[in-house]
Amino acid sequence: MAGKTQIGDWLYFCPQEITVREIYNIFSDVKDAEIWEEAGVLEIPMGEKSSFDVEAAQIHPKDEITLQFAKEQDAKSVFLVTFLPEDYAQAEGLMKKILAALGGLLCGDTEDLMPRIKA
Repeated sequence: MAGKTQIGDWLYFCPQEITVREIYNIFSDVKDAEIWEEAGVLEIPMGEKSSFDVEAAQIHPKDEITLQFAKEQDAKSVFLVTFLPEDYAQAEGLMKKILAALGGLLCGDTEDLMPRIKA
């Protein structure tokens, strides 16, 4: 699907109450992965000049569509996931690794929350 390769901003809806530490632990084999627990940020390098970033998030109370979607997914934790759109192929592997380990759903951070990748 050509369209999804252009999306570099995603939302991860996790069915468990977790922090970036649990996501970091999935990537213990990745050299130079960095975590800032107090800030709720994880950075996984992808090549020399790009990274796969995960940040703990709170859905804005006025964002009724995303709040309702999170409720429907029974999400206990939400994270922003960002990377350069041209790195989608590599990032997709990392997203699937998160889903395989923790379950949940990744959605494009778009008005219609598309595309979607499920566990």
